[in-house]
Formats: sequence, C-alpha cells, structure tokens
Amino acid sequence: MTIRDIEAHVDNVWPEQKAVKEKEQEEKRKFTNFIKKLFKHRGALAGAVIMLAFVLTAVFAPWLTSYSYDSPDASAVLQAPSREHIFGTDEFGRDVFTRIVYGARVSLEVAVIAVGFSLVIGTVLGAIAGYYGGFADYTITSVTDIAWSFPTTLLAIAFIAALGSGLQNVIIAIALASWSGYCRVVRGQFLSIKQREFIEAARILGMSDARIIFKHILPNAQAPVVVMATLELPKAIVIEASLSFLGLGAQPPQPSWGVILDSGKGLLDQAPWISFFPGLMIMIVVLGFNLFGDALRDVLDPNR
Repeated sequence: MTIRDIEAHVDNVWPEQKAVKEKEQEEKRKFTNFIKKLFKHRGALAGAVIMLAFVLTAVFAPWLTSYSYDSPDASAVLQAPSREHIFGTDEFGRDVFTRIVYGARVSLEVAVIAVGFSLVIGTVLGAIAGYYGGFADYTITSVTDIAWSFPTTLLAIAFIAALGSGLQNVIIAIALASWSGYCRVVRGQFLSIKQREFIEAARILGMSDARIIFKHILPNAQAPVVVMATLELPKAIVIEASLSFLGLGAQPPQPSWGVILDSGKGLLDQAPWISFFPGLMIMIVVLGFNLFGDALRDVLDPNR
C-alpha cells in the first residue's frame, strides 16, 4: 500500500478530522497573507520598527544605561549633551537619557493597562447595547453620548480631580474617559452582524446568547476594535504626559516624559535639551503607533 493510499484511507475514515485540518490550514494561509499584505505597507513597517524599539527600550531599560534615574549628581548639573551624557543632564545632575529610557516604561505601562481597561468596558457595554437593544440600548447609548461629548483629556482631568494624582489614578482616569469610543464601534458592529443569516440560524438551533455573542458576533466585529485600540495607545501616552506635565500624573522624581518636560520648561534658555528630547520621543512614538494603526486600518478594510 502506497503513502497516497494510506492518506486516502485516513481521509475516508476520519472526514471530520480532515475538515478540521483543512480549516486550520485555511486559517494559517489567511494569517500569512494578512501579515504579508500588512508589511508591504511602508507605514506599517516604519511604525512596527518604532513600536518595537519603544517596547524593547521599556523592557530592557536597566541594561541600556549605567546611571540611576533618580540619583542627583552635584558635579554634573546642567551639562550639555556629550559623549558621557548623550542627552545632557538636568538641574539635579541626573542623566536625561536615563530618565527618558525609564520614562518609556511609565508610558508603556499606562498606555497598555488604560487602553486594556477601556477596551473591555466599551466592548462589554457596546455588545449589550447592540445585541439586546431596547431599554439597555437606550440607557447605554445615552451615557455614551454624554461621555463622547467631552474631550478625553478634559474628562481625564475631571476624574483625576476626584481621585487624586498618581499613576494608578491616571490609568483609571484614562480608562474611564476613553471607553465610549469602543462602545460606539462595537454597538454598530453588533447591530449589523446580528441581522445576518448565520446569526438567525444560530438562534434557530437554540444556541445561548453568550455563545452567539462570543463565538459568532464578537470575532466578526474585532477588526475595527483592534484598529481603534492601536490608535488609542498613542493617545493614552499623550494624555499621561499631559497630566504629568500639569502635575496631576506621575510625581517627581518618577521619570515620566511629562515630568521631564515640566522640569525643563523653566530652563529653556539655559538647558533646552531637558525638554527637547522627551518631546522628541513623544512625537516619534506617537508617529510610530499612528503609522501602524493607519496601515492596519487600510489592510483590514474590505473595500480596499
């Protein structure tokens, strides 16, 4: 018996296993084609490089510098960029490069956790509103519209005023100020998808609401949510830096980029590098996330 005969026999004996295997192979092909298409986009490649550099900087911060981010050095106060201090030093003699490197950790932590919380809140509320409709939809949509009418930063400042300053409260404030966008997107997706024939067939077969939502609707609604989350990450970084700059977020000597900007605002004529480099880092990181998010949106858009 040849190998082909054995494979044919196996396929006849286990048709269900063959179908599962074919489905897995099809999913792998789709994922491979998606990755190829994504990274053919120049913006995606540039954005991915910047994002990867940002993440690696945050993760390996202790190995990228030999200085401490919070130990003052009276002999190195306000030194201009040099071979020893490539980004110069601040008014306490601390190495600005070191503080920026450790500041990447703060920005990454705040952005990922805050966006994660807001994503979960918005997705759950949007799913309930879009799937069940009626009073639940009216109530959630009304609250969403109220939250959506306020600028995110202004709403975050209001929450900080109620909760108090500090990074933990900044994360909570950003999450509570940002969930409405996800809610609107998910609700719209659910309203559209729940009218399709395969959802009606699932109801006729007696599937539970939870199974329909999590197995059939949510996977088909995730593309715009993923794109939005990618674009919300740099927004969270900017909000955290803004709040820290205003003294409402991270507190000195914590090495937040906003704190570094704030410490250098009164020394622009003497030591412009203190504010220049953290501002440059914010610009580059935000640009990288936006480039990748825009490319992701283009690739996932079925009309393109």
